[in-house]
Amino acid sequence: MAGDEVKPADLADGDAAATDPQSARLPDDVLANVLRRVPPRWLAASRCVCRAWRDAVDGRRLLRADLLPLSLAGLFIHFDDHKFPEFLARPSSRAVSGSLSFLPSTSPQCGHIWDDDCDDWRDYNIRDHCNGLLLLSNNRVVNPATQWWNTLPTCPSEHDTRSVLYREHLVYDPVLSPYYEVFMIPTLGNNRPGDKVHPSEWAPSLCKMYVFSSKSGCWEEKNFVREGDAAGIYGEMQVSSHGRFNAVYFRGTLYVHFRANFVMRISVPNNTYSVIKPPVDIEDDTRDDYYPYVQIARSKRGLYFVELDKGWHRMKCWLRVWILNESCGQMEWILKHDKDLKLVLATHRFYQRVQWVLEDINYNLFLSSSSPEDHKKATTENKFEWNSDNDEDEDMADNCCLEGKEKAIVEKFEWSSSNHSALNNGDMVGECYLDEEHYDNLDSDDIEVLGFHPYKEIVLLSASVRTGLAYHLNGSKIEKLGNIYPKDYIHFKALINERERIKSFAYTPCWIQEFPGNK
Repeated sequence: MAGDEVKPADLADGDAAATDPQSARLPDDVLANVLRRVPPRWLAASRCVCRAWRDAVDGRRLLRADLLPLSLAGLFIHFDDHKFPEFLARPSSRAVSGSLSFLPSTSPQCGHIWDDDCDDWRDYNIRDHCNGLLLLSNNRVVNPATQWWNTLPTCPSEHDTRSVLYREHLVYDPVLSPYYEVFMIPTLGNNRPGDKVHPSEWAPSLCKMYVFSSKSGCWEEKNFVREGDAAGIYGEMQVSSHGRFNAVYFRGTLYVHFRANFVMRISVPNNTYSVIKPPVDIEDDTRDDYYPYVQIARSKRGLYFVELDKGWHRMKCWLRVWILNESCGQMEWILKHDKDLKLVLATHRFYQRVQWVLEDINYNLFLSSSSPEDHKKATTENKFEWNSDNDEDEDMADNCCLEGKEKAIVEKFEWSSSNHSALNNGDMVGECYLDEEHYDNLDSDDIEVLGFHPYKEIVLLSASVRTGLAYHLNGSKIEKLGNIYPKDYIHFKALINERERIKSFAYTPCWIQEFPGNK
């Protein structure tokens, strides 16, 4: 079982092979092929079983931390009038493309929503993501780094009603298991005046969910038992139609933030869940007609709650970030950051060493007149530029034991004020201060949250949907990432003067090839 602790055999090297005749009879290639499918956590323990196993692991470099989703590769940014999401690539020693054009398409030449026979326009919307895998709206689970994908079977969940909706969330951690799961979780919809709603607790004490496992290839109905109090009374709870409500998976626990303003903490191995009240009430009547941006995020220290309040009569843009303290079984939100971003952006100078690169995926696919050879040459040149940057996060030690690997990973992601650039890394010969770009004339609506760094306390921001910024919570340092606005986007827009609407998140690639599905 994945949840059981594996204790290495306490055998001397000389006696191990003799007491393990089954593994001794396996050809080296067969043994390596079997061990290659073992999750890294258990693979490290497998090295201690016998000499043959250790030689197979070390000789073929099976225990490779560089294959795991442990480094930030960039940002997926999906503009509403684009068919495919764009990808803002971070300079890296290992380039990855965010293009999803390798997937099968019923209308590969259609790049505009008004094109005839554009049947799969919304198929490439990213519904959820987890540790390098994407869940698309056409029920495909995709690994962009390796270009492997799998189509999910139809979920047998109950049909959505006006009162109860089912939303899907992806669960994947290759350190714990090579398999992924998809959860279909019930959530409250918007009730209309006159709707008859039975007054009962929500979420229920026994919450029915549907779970797909890539190991079995099937959906399964599961009941999760609630521990503690409910979030409220069904029919009395307000369901917001604003904001960004999402889920994150961290160390065997799935956290889901619902529109009814509570967080569900789901213990995946134990089939239990509990309700966590958020640190702020987004339906506060004192906010008039404005609702703040809210999102949960994970970093190396745990779960964060991010609020960007652009109310205050548009005079301020207040960023508040809390971290969840789960020690001793107590759930407590601790305020980590509380500042006005407009003031910070207007008075601080910006650091920049190497710009991140926007791939312009939709332009290259549907508008560019360059030949495939020209595009291939440009891609090669970009990769050469990225290879020149020293990326410490991805340069992990390969031959390490379990304890050493975890320690090395923690050390690699530590950042202090002495490290000039936590995003680009490398030695900065001279920091570039962009004095002329104070952004002191930004309106509050021009500032948006793009995502949260998965391993550092850094919020990724957008200035006027044109420039990407990295805001360090510790010290309020700001780094300019580069341009995020797609080339010739006006040719894709259905309404020229409509404000751009985007969805975005930070992406950590997973390079493990053993992914059940198609290629």
